[in-house]
Amino acid sequence: MKEVNDISGSGKQDVATGARDSDPAAPNWVEIPPRALIAGQGQVLSDEVLLRLFAESLGVIGEDAQILVDAFLIRFGSLAAIFATEDRALNGILHIGPQIRVAIRLVQEAAIRLSRARMGRDDIFTNRKLMVDYLVSRLAREPVEQFRILFLDERNRLLADEAQTRGTVNHTPVYPREVARRAMELGARSIILVHNHPSGDPTPSEADIAMTLDAQRAAALIEVRIADHFIIGNGAYVSFRDLRLLRDL
Repeated sequence: MKEVNDISGSGKQDVATGARDSDPAAPNWVEIPPRALIAGQGQVLSDEVLLRLFAESLGVIGEDAQILVDAFLIRFGSLAAIFATEDRALNGILHIGPQIRVAIRLVQEAAIRLSRARMGRDDIFTNRKLMVDYLVSRLAREPVEQFRILFLDERNRLLADEAQTRGTVNHTPVYPREVARRAMELGARSIILVHNHPSGDPTPSEADIAMTLDAQRAAALIEVRIADHFIIGNGAYVSFRDLRLLRDL
């Protein structure tokens, strides 16, 4: 039954190498990071280089910048993890003042809004990858379980994306009647359930399956369809629709 979708990327350096092989005159973007970003070639730059540019843009330069970059990578391991971390996790890192904390939150919020904007106002299922990218940007690195709902109109266009509840590291209380009530208030015709597993493993639990069936029953009473239920892990996700865990009621 398990069908986990890998959403991790790879092959970034191959992009740069391939470009230089096909065009010997192409610049070596890795050697000129600021120009690489401006030219839209940021994918060839390592996390360490991007963090260095981030630090320098905020006025942290020289040895202080490298100390900050090293501390970030030792503590969090990757660029994505840094910009998704909770504020309290930044405590104890040298040179982390209000300006850098605000900048980290700004980057995080910009990434989330960009992912949502890319979905557009069309049928949300037209490009599922864009939808999954948005859900991952919202939930992949949340330290506790969060339950969200995407409310859709009759043409599967996004009406609202709302966080319903936040729980513990392994449990989120969900109330199917409240889900149905909110769908009715918004005039939604279908909904997508979404929650994360902070453990990183998106495999549905028995409780996840039971809750989804309860939510389906409650939504069916007001003629609202549950289109899917996504569980987001760390670098992977599962779809109840793909796993055939949604029933036709």
